[in-house]
Amino acid sequence: MRFEEKVVFVTGGMKGLGREIVKAFLREGAYVAANGRDERAKRAFEEEFGGSKVLSFLADITDYRAMEGVLKGLLDRWGRVDILVNNAGIVNRLSPAHRLEKEDFDRVVDVNLKGTFYVTQIFGRRMIEQKKGRILVISSQAGLSGEKGLLPYAVSKAALFSLVRGIAYEWSEYGVTVCGVAPGFVAGGMNAPLMGKGEFVEHLSSRVPLRRFATTDELVDLVLFLSSEAAYYINGETVVLDGGMTGYTERSLLDFLLSRKGGWGA
Repeated sequence: MRFEEKVVFVTGGMKGLGREIVKAFLREGAYVAANGRDERAKRAFEEEFGGSKVLSFLADITDYRAMEGVLKGLLDRWGRVDILVNNAGIVNRLSPAHRLEKEDFDRVVDVNLKGTFYVTQIFGRRMIEQKKGRILVISSQAGLSGEKGLLPYAVSKAALFSLVRGIAYEWSEYGVTVCGVAPGFVAGGMNAPLMGKGEFVEHLSSRVPLRRFATTDELVDLVLFLSSEAAYYINGETVVLDGGMTGYTERSLLDFLLSRKGGWGA
């Protein structure tokens, strides 16, 4: 098993894609801790995963002191942390930019950017002391291309590309490496409630050359690979998992030209 005896912390790991990441690390032999903000989700998580190799914390990543307490609890139990997966994130309510509520913008940036940095700094300090650690940051393909109606989400995720690069520049000398994962459309997590809506799925799938969403397994497998010793030289990079969507247009310029009377060169 790739992560035998490794200690992993997954933010937002009690439900959705975070929960799948936790399960995968446990299958690979790791000790895994996770946090969340929902008491019911915490109880359900503990019922499913309770045991000596799992810890759960009710804590918000935007609460710096609370996350310091999470690290202390993890260290008191296992003595170190080897891998941090920054998975927690939220999306704003769909809105054109000129109608965005200040509170909605602030909330998304607080969680997706500031909260991710807080946890990275808190856990990264410990990794620097250990002289080794691996940090993963889950951003989004929307951070590359933007998305109409999702400006706060796209802006906050775009900033994570720079965070990954900057932390890698600074902490590599201490044995701490960092990389990111930028998923496109994934058939799970935030999208899970919408997967039964055929028209929605068909519309978004049409924007992907592969004509489908990524599976949760495809995302989890990439997270595991990038967390493994085999990928430690991948440092400061954000890997885009979007089926080729970035830069793709369903009807290319060539297709347009060929469709005109007389064909190419007309």
